[in-house]
Amino acid sequence: MSDTFLTIAYAIASGSIAFAFVQALSQSGQRRDRIFFFGAVLITLLIHVLGQLLIISGAYELAPHLVGVDSVIKMALGPAVFFYTRALVSPERPRFGRLDWLWLLGPALIILVWIPFGALSAEEKLALVDPATRNPVHFRMAIFTCTASLVVFIGFTAIYLVAALRLQMRHRRTMMAQFANIERKSLDWLRAILLVFAVAWLFFAIKQVLWVTGTSIPAFNLALAYTETFAIAAFAYLGLQQPDLLFEQISKAQTRQPILSDERMSRTAAKLISALNTDRLHADSELSLRTLSDITGVTKNHISETLSQHLGVNFFDFVNSHRADEARRLLEETDLSILEIALEVGFNSRSTFNAAFKKHVGAPPSTYRENARRTHSLDAA
Repeated sequence: MSDTFLTIAYAIASGSIAFAFVQALSQSGQRRDRIFFFGAVLITLLIHVLGQLLIISGAYELAPHLVGVDSVIKMALGPAVFFYTRALVSPERPRFGRLDWLWLLGPALIILVWIPFGALSAEEKLALVDPATRNPVHFRMAIFTCTASLVVFIGFTAIYLVAALRLQMRHRRTMMAQFANIERKSLDWLRAILLVFAVAWLFFAIKQVLWVTGTSIPAFNLALAYTETFAIAAFAYLGLQQPDLLFEQISKAQTRQPILSDERMSRTAAKLISALNTDRLHADSELSLRTLSDITGVTKNHISETLSQHLGVNFFDFVNSHRADEARRLLEETDLSILEIALEVGFNSRSTFNAAFKKHVGAPPSTYRENARRTHSLDAA
């Protein structure tokens, strides 16, 4: 019964991958490198899923030499995720450098590990399934091969996952330096799914260790399969929905090394604050660094320097602090709903409003309104 549910889970995952792959090939308007690496991630995930189905369904009895082949291709999963993330966050198509070819090291190591086991005949491999027929030497070889492959996969993939997460975090900071709303630009969805993948692959390692010791926990295997299926389906869907990101790089040298005097930055800060408050620019949900620069006549780099060096904030927090201040007034003086206030002051959703308001005020909007009304009632009494 457990194998049936496992088969269903991985069949759903296979279907999600196949559908997303076909849709990705038919997309227009996306950079080719982004489509290529998105497809590469999907293919490596599909190979992993098919490898699981090969074992669960018992199809390995018909093709025992296919056992382990997925391990070689799975080694490209971490690099594919990294290259896909790099393509998403790069304004221009990144060049494939010499160090990038190190991704071949992972598959090469797995091939070396699998050579002794791969040399066994089909009959010798099938004999390992039954304790009564297995050759002890061959079985130890199989255990070593699986264990070594697992260690290489986890270590190699972890390196590329960490690198991809660092790229996403750096990209998020870049977006926060240029936009007041970053929901569709920050790639937070990718970070969340990468973390789910990391946890799933860690549990996959635990599952393999249990298998080596002769232990199998059906509930654990089912939870792992459906977690992977959910993560794969989410990655496929959100990857297809991700639009091309358009942003401009800010001069890091000018941002880090002040070229403006304190007096100049003070005047610039006053001009920026006046623009946000007097002209209510913060209420524009599409407000960007470029827009503020065009309106105030201050260059983007000078604005960024003033914010970071003089005010100690990035563009995102600078705008959202003013939004939070107006939201406080609306929460105290009006009966508008939380969502209505969020949209009124420039946020695109209630969730981002709640997070920003709590960060700048110290309490969620609903709690702040309750406390404000309670204080008002006590003052009136």
